[in-house]
Amino acid sequence: MTTYKINANQLFVLIFLFEVGSSIVVGVGFDAQQNAWLAILLALIGGIILFIVYYYLFQQYPNHVFTEYLEEILGKPIGKVVAIIYILYFFYIAGRVLRDFGDLLITTALDQTPLIVVNLIIVLLVLYSYYLGIEVIARAGNIFFIMLIILAFSFFLLVFIDQLPKIENLQPVLEKGWEPVIKTAFPLTLTFPFGEIIVFTMIFPFLNQKEKLFKIGVAALTFSGILLMLTMTLILSVLGPTLSSESQFPLMDAIAKVNIADIIQRLDPIALAILIIGIYFKITIFYFGGMYGFEKLIQIEKNKRKYYLLISGGALLTASIFMAEGLTQHLKIGLEIVPSYVHLPLQVYIPLILVIINVVKNKMSKYKNNLQ
Repeated sequence: MTTYKINANQLFVLIFLFEVGSSIVVGVGFDAQQNAWLAILLALIGGIILFIVYYYLFQQYPNHVFTEYLEEILGKPIGKVVAIIYILYFFYIAGRVLRDFGDLLITTALDQTPLIVVNLIIVLLVLYSYYLGIEVIARAGNIFFIMLIILAFSFFLLVFIDQLPKIENLQPVLEKGWEPVIKTAFPLTLTFPFGEIIVFTMIFPFLNQKEKLFKIGVAALTFSGILLMLTMTLILSVLGPTLSSESQFPLMDAIAKVNIADIIQRLDPIALAILIIGIYFKITIFYFGGMYGFEKLIQIEKNKRKYYLLISGGALLTASIFMAEGLTQHLKIGLEIVPSYVHLPLQVYIPLILVIINVVKNKMSKYKNNLQ
């Protein structure tokens, strides 16, 4: 089985790019309207707590990926079943993000291109990235991280130069109290994007400085959370709460309004580049989690690996096309059904159960040792 090594800086970049991913495409927190930044902040705190749960489990089994120590905690029969569920979960979310990518490009730039063609291109890129390994993906992340920061800074700068933000679009704060903010933060914004960091439990063992994992994870979550807060607040100040919440791709709509002296305008490529970078890394990491877990589960021989890659790639492409009839249904499923019935059980409930079982097993083991 292939083993990889990445350093702390590379893990930071991967988590950051992953968290920005598709969340910056469809926007987060807008159901709280002017208080979107508060909903994101609360969800970020919840995301850090979830990361602590995942970190605790990793500490108990530092040389194993998540799907491996499921068998250690739950026993082989149940552990294998739960591992298969998580592998399918990672593949499914990769397919959902791939659909986001295809719909985005077709809606904004390639309206005459079939969805299957657009998605096929990214699937081939993801498969090749997996074939090269997480080390190559991480090195590419360092380059694209710099590009994304420059593009994001350009977006902020140009919007302010054109004096588009309106402070009145951010007022009043907490007009309807805390209830809308809390409902927006939990479970939707908690599970998307912060709770999705559970897929990194398939990457943590490859960190060559494991003692730095906690600091790196918290720092990356915080940095990406702050960027999301600032971006969503800026979009709100430009579009207003109603248009922001109704827009399918609010970042695109916000930057489309930039028109400086009738010279600097039509800046959609900036937004598209930000979105493509983030979405590529999110799909790739989810696919890596699913495929690597599958490889470990059935012990794929090296000479047969490419065949499984092609089969899984075809399944990913097919799922992305047929998982919804159109963009509206796709977004409805992703924002209303998946958070409560898919994300919450797999990101929150099962990991917490694993922690409880592991703590009980450790105490029972210590008790038996004391008796001897």
